[in-house]
Amino acid sequence: MDHYESKEKANLKPIVNSAELLAIYEGLRDLFPAASFPVQYRRQRDLSGLEERYKAFFLDAFGVLNIGEAAIEGAVERIQALRASGHHVRVVSNAGSTPTQGLVNRFARLGFDFTAEEIYCSRDALNYYLKKEPEGYWGAITPIGAPTDDLRGEFVNLAERPEAMDEVDGIVLLSTIDYDFSLTERLIASLSARPRIVLLANPDLAAPRGDHFSIEPGFVAQELIKAVNMPLHAFGKPYKSIFQLALSSLPEDVYPDEVLMVGDTLHTDILGARFAGLDTALVVGQGFSSTLDWEQAIQDTGIVPHYVIEHL
Repeated sequence: MDHYESKEKANLKPIVNSAELLAIYEGLRDLFPAASFPVQYRRQRDLSGLEERYKAFFLDAFGVLNIGEAAIEGAVERIQALRASGHHVRVVSNAGSTPTQGLVNRFARLGFDFTAEEIYCSRDALNYYLKKEPEGYWGAITPIGAPTDDLRGEFVNLAERPEAMDEVDGIVLLSTIDYDFSLTERLIASLSARPRIVLLANPDLAAPRGDHFSIEPGFVAQELIKAVNMPLHAFGKPYKSIFQLALSSLPEDVYPDEVLMVGDTLHTDILGARFAGLDTALVVGQGFSSTLDWEQAIQDTGIVPHYVIEHL
């Protein structure tokens, strides 16, 4: 669990390209954990040859395993090969919108055979926090009809009942699928009148979706903290709690420096994994990093992975 506070005027302009998104991430750098990085990365085509160095592989989902509703070519076979050679695999994803069993089912439709015990998402880290706190009444930002019964506490969907945001104990940002930007203005007004805690279940700012970028919960959160002086707790990459949950599922003889995190985003996958003590591989053949000058981005940000690979 991590938190941060800020106060500026909100700006609801959508993200339009990868360079702009990278600049926004970098502008929020002081809100992210600090980490150390290798001096230089090693370039290779895929994970071949790394099986002897690592006992476990943590894998981001979008951009590493799948793009939308299609598995990336070779990803299913790579997971099968890693398991066959005795390696542990875990999906570590900033997926706040879907309970774990829903993710199991989604991956199955794509051809993967992940079990619930192999999937760790930011929603899990959020629920771990909720189970330790007094039960609350939460206003959820999530699509109409989306389930919340797996989460501890009472929830009202603000897409269905926006008038309830003044009544709830706090706000939970789960998913911005089909998000209505007018809700951001209403949230700012409500939280300005009565500041309350905001729980961010997906710190991603945006995601490439073909010819456009989708707005993710992290983007809404950073607009809120610009406008309102309120506590905000973030769950998921780049924060440590999601990595701790995934690490706790591994056998005791697997140590953090024997785990490789594979992701496509510098400020979430690579930065977060280094903060948790893991080695990292940046995927540049598809996903977010394929949409920008990743070599320049590494140089400009100083977020250096151990490996740069095209795909799994």
